[in-house]
Amino acid sequence: MSEIKNLFNQTIVYGFSSVVARILNFFLVPLYTVLFMPSEYAIVAEMYAYAALIMVLGSFGMETAFFRFYTTTKNPSSVFSTAFSFVLSNAILFLFFGSVFHQEIANCLGHSNHPEYVLYFVLIIGFDLFSIIPFSILRQQNKALKFATIKTVNILINISLNLFFLLLCPYLLKQGFLTELIGFFYTPPVSVLYVFISNLIASLLTAIILLSDRTIIIINLIRPNYTLLKKMLKYSWPILIAGVAFIINETADKILIKHLLPKGIAMRELGIYSACYKLTIFMTLFVQAYRFAAEPFFFNQFSKPNAKTVYSLMLQVFTLLSLFIFLFVVLYLDFIKLIIPNTLYHEGLKIVPIVLLANIFLGIYYNLSVWYKVTNKTYYAAVISMIGAFLTIIFNIVLIPKYGYMGAAWTTLICYMTMTLVSFYFGQHNFKINYSLRRISYYFFITLSVFFVSQVLTQKIYNIQIDNTILFLLYIIFMYMELRRIFFNKKTKILS
Repeated sequence: MSEIKNLFNQTIVYGFSSVVARILNFFLVPLYTVLFMPSEYAIVAEMYAYAALIMVLGSFGMETAFFRFYTTTKNPSSVFSTAFSFVLSNAILFLFFGSVFHQEIANCLGHSNHPEYVLYFVLIIGFDLFSIIPFSILRQQNKALKFATIKTVNILINISLNLFFLLLCPYLLKQGFLTELIGFFYTPPVSVLYVFISNLIASLLTAIILLSDRTIIIINLIRPNYTLLKKMLKYSWPILIAGVAFIINETADKILIKHLLPKGIAMRELGIYSACYKLTIFMTLFVQAYRFAAEPFFFNQFSKPNAKTVYSLMLQVFTLLSLFIFLFVVLYLDFIKLIIPNTLYHEGLKIVPIVLLANIFLGIYYNLSVWYKVTNKTYYAAVISMIGAFLTIIFNIVLIPKYGYMGAAWTTLICYMTMTLVSFYFGQHNFKINYSLRRISYYFFITLSVFFVSQVLTQKIYNIQIDNTILFLLYIIFMYMELRRIFFNKKTKILS
């Protein structure tokens, strides 16, 4: 089908920026795990968890509202101006109050000796909020290459500054080179503070790039339409609630581990959990790239007669590809774990298969979410996500004290599986799509069978996992045959 091919072509472009950027960023994990003990690395995970929650509150669901109204309003520039002005106002208010009260916030978070952590994150969030709607218009207008370029520049700046502050500056000071110049903006010892400073500078420069490109902002900036804003807010407030609930699902584990485990081990456990969680990057990148491409695609396909067929086949293709990534990671985890050279972190590797499966269900949920987005029933997103958030909090409270970070990993899987099932149930009653549940279940059965067989086979030849490689190749053959069936059989080819 040409529509699905186009979607996955877009996913590849968005994915390229995300994959290149995030993989480059991912290679900072070995650096962090060498330089920082688990308890120090935990501070990074904790602060980014809070930042994710505030980003959702500040954006207020305007990203999805922008996509919804941009395609249905006679004056698209008005939609851009209205959404951009609203999010920008939120950013300015947050910057003001966050800067004024950053010491008090640091006291509440248990970082009273380092209020600068909070101040830097206030600035990071402010600049990132500014960038949300400009990035959205690039996605809406299918300017994937420009989107990818700016995103990649952001990450390259961030990575370069991390290497500069964490490696180059200490080296130059140790060798006695440029001590006065280096001492102007770097003070030993190496600290997570420089991780935050690097992100701040990258976010600031990204905002400047977007602001300076007149085709992104200036040409689309007219007077905001307050009547339109009311409609957009009515559409987006359930998405806000859903977003808050979703971020709770994503970050509550990292916050609750700190508070539910004994103080002597809490930050260490959080650091191990957060580092090993990073090893699922291949799945999270695919799901993120797919979501970037799929959201505008949902609305563009909605008016076409074969839309439901396309949505159904999208889910099959997504499931096949996500299970491919699952097997790649779990079958070669003995090699992938070497990305984290500090063996203190390796005890947490057992969370990886669980979190990978959780992210597959999250991606399936994104596919299923088409029904409430195209029918304007976004309040269902709030209901479903709140169910997930409730389960996340309850299961984390019950399981973390007993099982540590393993309890957090299982909670993530339980949450996303439940959200997927609930969304499917409501979707079939409000916007019925004939998903091939039998075929999708078959994909899971094949994949999990391969995984469990790989756990039984232990024979290795010359330290190369020949057994796992054979199993992986067998799945690739199976996936290829299924993709040919989807794209080239008579029933779907007529829709091309």
